[in-house]
Amino acid sequence: MKRVHALAVLVLLCVTAAAAEAQTVTLRYRWTKGESRSYQVTTRTDSTITGMPSPGGGPSGPVTTAQTVTQVFTFTADEVAADGSFTLRQTFQSVRMESAGPMGKFVVDSTVAAAGTDPQAQGMRKVLDAMVGESVTIAMAPDGAVRSIDGGPRIAEKIAKLAAADPAAREAAQAVRNQLSAEALRTTIEQTFPKLSSPPVKPGDTWTGQLAMGNPAIGRITGRSTFTLRAVEGGAEAPVARIPVSLVLRQDVVPQPSGPTGMVMTLGAAKGEGEILFDMSKGQIRRSTMRSDMPSTATMTGPDGGVLTMENKTTIVMTMALVEK
Repeated sequence: MKRVHALAVLVLLCVTAAAAEAQTVTLRYRWTKGESRSYQVTTRTDSTITGMPSPGGGPSGPVTTAQTVTQVFTFTADEVAADGSFTLRQTFQSVRMESAGPMGKFVVDSTVAAAGTDPQAQGMRKVLDAMVGESVTIAMAPDGAVRSIDGGPRIAEKIAKLAAADPAAREAAQAVRNQLSAEALRTTIEQTFPKLSSPPVKPGDTWTGQLAMGNPAIGRITGRSTFTLRAVEGGAEAPVARIPVSLVLRQDVVPQPSGPTGMVMTLGAAKGEGEILFDMSKGQIRRSTMRSDMPSTATMTGPDGGVLTMENKTTIVMTMALVEK
């Protein structure tokens, strides 16, 4: 009798464990009107280029560059509808940019008064100062689907006027303006707050997301992200969803030759992987990371009139963390 009772208990425990494992959860972003959250986003980009021409002719040795951009954004919920959809006001709070390469190293920090004497750093600082305090408005569904983004063209016009009056800021202004287009902003937001699964999910379930980006330098690039609910941790009072992410990028349209050398960039087998920690009780991302490897090849006309081919191995690591109050 004791053996039968023990066997019954074991079966019950197995059934209970299986039921818990199969339990589904609903993942949704949640905001209350007037609520603000700040995130720090750090992007580190490391590149190694081989095949660049040397001053004496022929290819030079590998050239390495590194750049780290740290930004703080504040998101404020201006409106929250009955169905949970919301309108966020994203405000640029601060930017710090550190670059190192063959031409040396420079740091630009919007929170520090002095910009230094380097003309490039001074130009970049003026552009960053024009952005800090500005906002864009984002309308989103509870699952993260972006419905509209407004405000980018207004900020881009402000920076364009700055560049027209200050030649030192023109190069930096063009780079920033490219990131303020409607498509670029949508891509950034979709990476910051990726779309969650619309139906409920259980551990082991997956869903996918799409992104697209493009400009004259890179052509048209599309990406497919695959999200997996690995586990729900932290207990019933403070559940946290652990969501691994994989990313595959492809170049659908190769750019036209540009500049006096007719350079064309071709993207190689680009991919990435990362993880999201999602606070289910508060409906917010606590932390997310993504590492992307983006090899590419650039062809152009060399100094001797022949075709020059350069290989670029780029790794981008992006980390976004909630700034605790």
